[in-house]
Amino acid sequence: MKFNAREVLLKNNRSVIIRTARTSDAENLLNTARLYIADSEYIPKLAEEIKLTIEQEEEWINSYSENEDSLLLVAEYQGQIIGNIDLTSNRRKIMAHTAVIGMGILKEWRNTGLGTAMLTSIIEWAKQNKTLELIWLEVYTENTLGVSLYKKMGFKENGVVKGFFKQDGRYYDKLTMTLNVKGDK
Repeated sequence: MKFNAREVLLKNNRSVIIRTARTSDAENLLNTARLYIADSEYIPKLAEEIKLTIEQEEEWINSYSENEDSLLLVAEYQGQIIGNIDLTSNRRKIMAHTAVIGMGILKEWRNTGLGTAMLTSIIEWAKQNKTLELIWLEVYTENTLGVSLYKKMGFKENGVVKGFFKQDGRYYDKLTMTLNVKGDK
């Protein structure tokens, strides 16, 4: 299912384009991900763990265009990718009605409304998708801004896994949140 690109005016009075990722975005997207992962306390991946080549990133981007129940969007400002969001459907038949969200934004673009705009785009797309019913995400419980955003967007808390993440000898709890895009079940 196609996603129609949209222009969004953010709280910082800058206009960004949210659009489907293209294979030609591979290098730009990979560089952006390396930056936001290095600058984030709440993405459970370390910058040194990103070992994808540009060709592998192109394959990853392509995998979204080959799966009609998954979507990879980028946020672009003046030709630079400043964030991305993906909705990855489950390949198992019993869970084919579900998809997980992953999102990252460059530090200087956080708290500008970009997260809301990207989430709105992915939720609206999921609501139009014929297969998807339940979308979900995982978030550090300490990420109060993230949790507030997800609640504002209608996500419900489904449970906490204590000590799920461990970094530098410290444990962090994980919260799973869901949104039924076809109405409450």
